[in-house]
Amino acid sequence: MAAFKSAPKGAFVRILSTVSTVALGIGAFTAPAFAQEATEEDSVGLTEIIVTARKVEENLQDVPVAVTAFSGEDLQNQNIQRLQDVANFTPGLAMRQGSSTPSAVTITLRGQVQTDILATLDPSVGTYVDGVYWSRAYGLNSDILDASSVQVLKGPQGTLFGRNTTGGALLINTNDPDLNEYGGKISASYGRFNELTLNAVSNIPIVEDKIAIRLAGQRFKRDGFTSNTTASTTALLGNTVVRRNYPGSQLGRKLDNRDRWNFRGKLLIKPTDRLSLLFSGEYFDMEENPARQLVFAASAFNAGLATPTNPTPNSTYSVSATAGTFVGILNGNPPATATAPGLAILNAQAATLAANPRTTANNEVSYALARTYTYGFTGALDTDWGEIKLILGQRKVNSAAGLDLEGSSYAVHFTEGQQELKQQSAELQITGQAFADAVDFAAGAFVFHESGFDQSISVTVPALNPATSHFYGKIDNDSIGVYGQASWHITDALTFTGGLRYSVDDKGLETRTNNYIRTSGLTICSIIPVAPFNAGGEVVGPAQCGVKRRDSFAGVSYTAGLDYKLNDDVLVYVKTAKGFRSGGQNLRAPNTAAFIPFRPETAISYEVGFKGQFFDNRVRFNAAAYLTNVKDIQRSTLIATPPIPPSTVPGTATILGNAGKARFKGIEAELTAVLFDGFRLSASGALVDPEYVRFADLSGDRSFERFTGVAKKQFSFAADYSADLGAAKLNLHADYSWRSDVPVAEYNFVANPQNQQIIDATTAPAIGLVGARASVEFGDHYEIAVFGRNLTNKRDNISTLLVAPLGYVTGVRNEPTTYGVTATVKF
Repeated sequence: MAAFKSAPKGAFVRILSTVSTVALGIGAFTAPAFAQEATEEDSVGLTEIIVTARKVEENLQDVPVAVTAFSGEDLQNQNIQRLQDVANFTPGLAMRQGSSTPSAVTITLRGQVQTDILATLDPSVGTYVDGVYWSRAYGLNSDILDASSVQVLKGPQGTLFGRNTTGGALLINTNDPDLNEYGGKISASYGRFNELTLNAVSNIPIVEDKIAIRLAGQRFKRDGFTSNTTASTTALLGNTVVRRNYPGSQLGRKLDNRDRWNFRGKLLIKPTDRLSLLFSGEYFDMEENPARQLVFAASAFNAGLATPTNPTPNSTYSVSATAGTFVGILNGNPPATATAPGLAILNAQAATLAANPRTTANNEVSYALARTYTYGFTGALDTDWGEIKLILGQRKVNSAAGLDLEGSSYAVHFTEGQQELKQQSAELQITGQAFADAVDFAAGAFVFHESGFDQSISVTVPALNPATSHFYGKIDNDSIGVYGQASWHITDALTFTGGLRYSVDDKGLETRTNNYIRTSGLTICSIIPVAPFNAGGEVVGPAQCGVKRRDSFAGVSYTAGLDYKLNDDVLVYVKTAKGFRSGGQNLRAPNTAAFIPFRPETAISYEVGFKGQFFDNRVRFNAAAYLTNVKDIQRSTLIATPPIPPSTVPGTATILGNAGKARFKGIEAELTAVLFDGFRLSASGALVDPEYVRFADLSGDRSFERFTGVAKKQFSFAADYSADLGAAKLNLHADYSWRSDVPVAEYNFVANPQNQQIIDATTAPAIGLVGARASVEFGDHYEIAVFGRNLTNKRDNISTLLVAPLGYVTGVRNEPTTYGVTATVKF
């Protein structure tokens, strides 16, 4: 990777050319040998993978787009329980739970990432469930229920999936009702930590060939595996009103539990052979207690002060030792000398927690709640030339998460966020063929509306800071888009594809950000200049602090490419695409100066790819190399805010802005081979090299920062074996997935003597995970299986957060080894 990273910029063009040449050479060489078709007697081979990367069902190998796809059976065999587990087997993809709530996921694809889960910051990887765009990640970190496929489309999806997809798109498709076959299944799993999963699916034809219903439900419950070692007192919260409160001692309480419900119903009506009407509804509910562990407490460092070792001061990298000072005072030290002993106490506790990953020392019990309601309708009309489809969606999200953020036994930092959001969307799609089937086309229009609020509170070092920070934003967003794409088959082998999309986002925000002084009962507005007032108690979003703004963001996205079939089994392609991610406003702006919008992010990607099947479809090899230039890349920064009198302690706020220009270079490959009847090997890998070309703001140059959430190396291996035992069938699966270390904070300032310590604390180390599943099927109706996840018990931090204004790093660990047994009955 070092050679890959250090290569000059022109070298990547040569890499693309080399890959193209090698691909063409392989295809030309293999054409005579592998153009044969498998005979009826030869049943050994890979099954065809169907994807919808171009809005229609196509064979993966015929689509000039980099896609990783999983069938419902793949998800089961590979122990993919939650959506974020998909990343372990997808080159270039990473998922981790949101820093503000475990109900959400942060998705990184080809280096593109949404750095904060916030209602005014759109994702760089669009998520589509049964064709409906999900704008917010709350509730997305759920278990996968009755899925027919999960598809990961890589690179800017500028035309067909154009809203906010500078990094790619995630397509989740669930099973539709079958009009003729009655059936279903019931499964129950029991495993370590009393993990209980109950699944039930039923497909019921009501009128043959006309009406059918499909119902699916899941109950997932697990005890916590992390023991709290602190007797919580809720002293930090005081009279602050939160969604959940846990008074009294919490010594010995088990955290990191799971408690989830998920239900889905689908009704399919087919009045004629050409018209289908599909109605759907889904409910998801979770209530859990996540744990956080203190990782590191830092000494004070003023990066804004010029010194011989810091000739270019930049206050962005200042680190406070407020946490250490606060703990030192609580332990009886005078304020003037409290910092050093306080830091020693905190770092000793961090070392204790690191030595025993199954313990934490939370003085407050964290909680995460999420409840979502999703409704959909898809009407499809087949015509002589193609299909007309109308997709309607509505989704409601109610989420809350309260976190003992620093994860220590001291009342250093508590945050809570609450969101109530509602979205409605409609998309009209027209797909088909024209000019005697010489042209395949897709066109459509998309409209979207979103409303609701996103609020949060922050209580820090209460003995020193009597101010509770309140961030409240009421949003009113609208979006429209029109698109068209066509593929012209110039010859039987050569095809040109081109497309355009125009998008407009109109976003409104009313912010009511304020600080509540607990000692006086006064509320001080942060942006609107009004005198402090008494609102009759603590109010997170008082109307007196309201200030509004509305901004519009427009952009044109495109795609253009050529693909060539060297023979029936080998496809090569070159393409370019532009993606657009809307701008937005700073919901958590702490003052007037910060209450400004950030600009849209645009990504232009160049890609070459190769897709091939060989040895009578026993071997499948797909590879792609890409170069992506991102302009105005969106980044969030946690900053210190001035103290609110009578406090002398600064607060914290997250500011969203644009980071100039970045460049991402990468290579991805996937290989699947059937070595003999019943035995299949799979392998995948990815390299990505991120680089800031230009990144500066009012504080100065920031181009040396690290890329949050980007693993530069990644690979996975899997083996599957099936054997007929006569009265039963044996299925064995084992997998190993590895990724290199991942920065989970941007901080990198060499003038700070603690820079390496901060980097070490905010880097998720390289990790390799082992999983396995073995099952025995008895006929077509019964199966018994045993499974294991993270069999080598890797417990490193997979996510950490640096809160520099308070001077600490907090972390979330990988889940421990889990194993269990599953019984399934199909009918």
